[in-house]
Amino acid sequence: MRVVIVDDESPARDELKYLLEQMENVDIIGLARNGQEALAIIPELRPDVVFLDIQMPDISGLSVARELYQRLGPELFPLLVFATAYDQHALEAFEVNAADYVLKPFSEERLQQTVQRLKHSLQERGCPPEQVEGTRLDREKLDRILSLLESPSPKAKLPVEENERMILLNAEEIVFAGIEGRHVLIKTLDASYATNYSLSELEERLGLVQTHKSYLVNKEMVREIVPWFNGTYNLIMNDRDRSQIPVSRTYVKSVKQALKI
Repeated sequence: MRVVIVDDESPARDELKYLLEQMENVDIIGLARNGQEALAIIPELRPDVVFLDIQMPDISGLSVARELYQRLGPELFPLLVFATAYDQHALEAFEVNAADYVLKPFSEERLQQTVQRLKHSLQERGCPPEQVEGTRLDREKLDRILSLLESPSPKAKLPVEENERMILLNAEEIVFAGIEGRHVLIKTLDASYATNYSLSELEERLGLVQTHKSYLVNKEMVREIVPWFNGTYNLIMNDRDRSQIPVSRTYVKSVKQALKI
């Protein structure tokens, strides 16, 4: 699997390159620092897959995708994996064999899942046309994917149990989620729910932002950012308890990106 990585941040490019190089039959054939470089090297290198950062200063990853499709057409258009620190909830609507996504900071386990899906899609591309079910993007599908990214659809409700009842939470009312003992506690403005969800599942399903190995927050519920020590922070949340959520050094950059600070 021949891969090009496009990201304007050198640490993110290097980290993704390192993680992908540990995986079998993955060959990094090119690195691009911005949208202009991506548009220059991708048509020339003809990769199977492009890991494409969405937020770039010169040309967004979405604009790069549109331009590449115009230049290459459906037959030569590579599989896309969008990389971002922002809410990716809209991507749940995608056919994963046409496009996938990874969140920053990158998870090795999540990348392994993505690579397996990509390999499956590439195998299907080599089959006779009558055996392939939609592994190639047409312009209508691409426009729908990019439209969802630019204008995310409303988030689904999250079911939680309380006193043998099923309560449906809106994503907007969730303040944070954190590991507490053997459960993940979900905190809303006025209640708490012990659940069996994993943090990674809530991150992907609700678009919550990871601040620490044990915490996710709703970025719209952050009230204050308080410097702590050694470059870390505490987030003061907007619930009635003014909960304090730690931001570890690992997640400082992605949290700042998500909060646009």
